[in-house]
Amino acid sequence: MPVMCRHMPSTDRRRSGKGVRVLQPARTISGLHPRIPGTIKDTLEEAPDVDALPFDSTEWCEEHEEYLSMFCLDDLEPLCEQCAADSHAGHKVYLLTEAAVDCKEELKNFLSGLNMKMERFKQVRQACQLTSKYNQAEAQLTEELMMKEFEKLCKFLREEEASRLLALREEKEQKMSKAEERIGRVNQMITSLEGKIQLVEGELDADGDGADFLQLYQDTMSSAWISQMEPGERPRPLIDVAKHLGNLNYAVWEKMKRISPYTPVVLDPRTAGQSVRLSPGLNSVRIASRPSQGSEQEMGGALSLPDNPERFHHRSCILGREGFNSGVHCWEIKVGDIDNWTLGVAAQSLSRGAEIEACPEAGLWCISLRDGEYRALTTPSQILNFDSSDHLSRVQVKLDCDEGTLEFINADIGALLFRFRHCFAEMTYPYFESVSVGGNLAVLEQRVDISMGSEQTVILGKDQEMKAQSPTEKGTITDSQSNGKAGIEHLIEERKEKAVCSVINKNEAQFPEKDNNTAAVKKKTRKAKFNVTYHVSLNRALNNINNESGSHK
Repeated sequence: MPVMCRHMPSTDRRRSGKGVRVLQPARTISGLHPRIPGTIKDTLEEAPDVDALPFDSTEWCEEHEEYLSMFCLDDLEPLCEQCAADSHAGHKVYLLTEAAVDCKEELKNFLSGLNMKMERFKQVRQACQLTSKYNQAEAQLTEELMMKEFEKLCKFLREEEASRLLALREEKEQKMSKAEERIGRVNQMITSLEGKIQLVEGELDADGDGADFLQLYQDTMSSAWISQMEPGERPRPLIDVAKHLGNLNYAVWEKMKRISPYTPVVLDPRTAGQSVRLSPGLNSVRIASRPSQGSEQEMGGALSLPDNPERFHHRSCILGREGFNSGVHCWEIKVGDIDNWTLGVAAQSLSRGAEIEACPEAGLWCISLRDGEYRALTTPSQILNFDSSDHLSRVQVKLDCDEGTLEFINADIGALLFRFRHCFAEMTYPYFESVSVGGNLAVLEQRVDISMGSEQTVILGKDQEMKAQSPTEKGTITDSQSNGKAGIEHLIEERKEKAVCSVINKNEAQFPEKDNNTAAVKKKTRKAKFNVTYHVSLNRALNNINNESGSHK
């Protein structure tokens, strides 16, 4: 509430009978006009004649029935001459007209500060609105890209499902066809045997047992005998279920890796400079010819990039999404025909908003190509021992946080370009920068092979293979190992040969001497043709045995 003088006039009393306008003094006063007098006497001497003041522009003191012509700084209220001399004696006062001017000036300054604060709030609101729109657009684009990727996987799974179901159905049809064919042959044999059985039973049921029967005996035996009348081995029409269901998920996953590339470094769009464009897979970057208004792949040029704290404002660069502070990490970049680039790692504390010089002191450990010269960005920079006439198309970056080394390797020939030595205590991120319009800096894909029953993981690139560090055996890849691609290839091929040999030996142990067994089976299934003499002798021998058994009884 404003401070009011106890002598302020009421609204129902004035000398002229007209309404009185009550002054509402300011709540606080700071930096008032320097004309403030030191004593009330001086102020009273400077006060204008009351009768000379316009009647409608003055305020009225109810107690002393005088005009309010002064202002008290101590109580921040307007006064009449009598109030200033009596109840406000010793206070700092000055003319009311000057106080009004100073108070208005201070209110103007205060209003200017409020307007400036309002502008800052509006800027923050605009930034929040921009960020909200950007997030909404990015979420929509990301959702579309994710749906496309999952659709690729779903399409692969549907095709793989159809292929495996087709193989199962073909095997089923093949087994059923063979079974039906065999059933047909067996039915024919059964029909033939039924006829022979009826013939033999008819002869046995005949009354004759003399010469007529014996004359027909040979003909009956010849008619009842059928060559190769055995049904053979028992059929095996069962479907190989284990082939279709065994390790099904793993087999499909193995094939899925062909359409699921792996990049060891994923670029972070939140750190991209204003002119940086990203691919949908976040594994390659290029520089646009005009300032970015959102990546073409992301925003379609409709929105400006938000001013978030992770973003680089004065450099056309971008960082990797994942940082490293321990272990060995390696990635390969295809620079192609770009004639101006910088590659390496950046410390987490690297300044994002200020202009900096690329050097280890600023938190950057990089090599670059500028004006046709390959340089290591040390302090001062060093020219690399590399023939500029030989175009460098691929660069391998190997970061060993435990050993404190960062190596840059010519991936085309495996030669070391430069090595930094530094204790990488804080988190470091892969760093990519280019000012060349049109070309792409791309992180190359790698293929990961997981050895079953082993704690080692083998990572194979497109044109190179690199064995990662084993958790149980700490060590780093030496220069000879990094250049000895053939040695690692030999190791992988040796493992494959051992696996194939073990499978072959296992099969040989499970099915020994397959050819010899097949021959033996054929020998066992081969039948002699019918011999009448043999059967007559057999029947005579059986009759003798039966007679001897009857005589003993």
